[in-house]
Amino acid sequence: MQPEKPEGGGGNVGRMDIYVGWSARAGEPTTWQHRRRRVSGWWQRATGPLIRRWMAKPRVTRMFGLRITVPVGVFPPRWFFSTKLVARTVRRLPLRGAAVLEVGCGSGTISMVAAKGGATVTAIDISPEACAATRNNAATNGLDLQVLESDLFAAVDGTFDIVVVTPPFFRHDPTTTLDHAFHAGSNFEYFHRLFADIGKHLHERSLCLVSLAEGCDPEIGRIAEAHGHTLVIERRWMEFLQYTYVFRLEPLSRAAAG
Repeated sequence: MQPEKPEGGGGNVGRMDIYVGWSARAGEPTTWQHRRRRVSGWWQRATGPLIRRWMAKPRVTRMFGLRITVPVGVFPPRWFFSTKLVARTVRRLPLRGAAVLEVGCGSGTISMVAAKGGATVTAIDISPEACAATRNNAATNGLDLQVLESDLFAAVDGTFDIVVVTPPFFRHDPTTTLDHAFHAGSNFEYFHRLFADIGKHLHERSLCLVSLAEGCDPEIGRIAEAHGHTLVIERRWMEFLQYTYVFRLEPLSRAAAG
């Protein structure tokens, strides 16, 4: 991680160990960061009922020149900033001819952005509803994707030039299909499995992007390191006083050499 850029304010507000600030440093927030996050938390609680009502019916939304149908029970890209930031990051990459894997495709937004750029795309999700939505949305937008129902990499073979992961990161056990988009297990079982197996699908020049948000538990980064990886900031974006991050997943050996 990079050194923290000062955001103003002084002192630490205790009893929190989170990714925070411009650099996603792991630790306690400063007084200013704590206040900023409190305001952001108030906003999220205030808009929560609206988002739940929106998710209670099938919806059609437009993003990145795509018409996207979001069925009930599938992650809604319009309301969560991670999809927008990751899609913007992917759109800037050299995509033509690249083999791209999206892990946790939801309604297919990021996979379709990659396909529009000329990539050969494999989209995977544990949810059959999400896989069906991605297939239907790709057909609606005239795009060709391979879509696999897969519990992480269970149905995936081979390596990819670009791997994109927009993971669940709440430390709870999923109980519904939609929960898998938000809940990573009470002991972060999702991340243990992700970081243990992802190397099998990367080659020496692969780019792997992982999206997380300010307030995530730095234990995620420690799990990555236990499996020989490290998280390095690629992009960050603040919305409603809270950062969303896109990290590059790199081998620890490469980070140490750099």
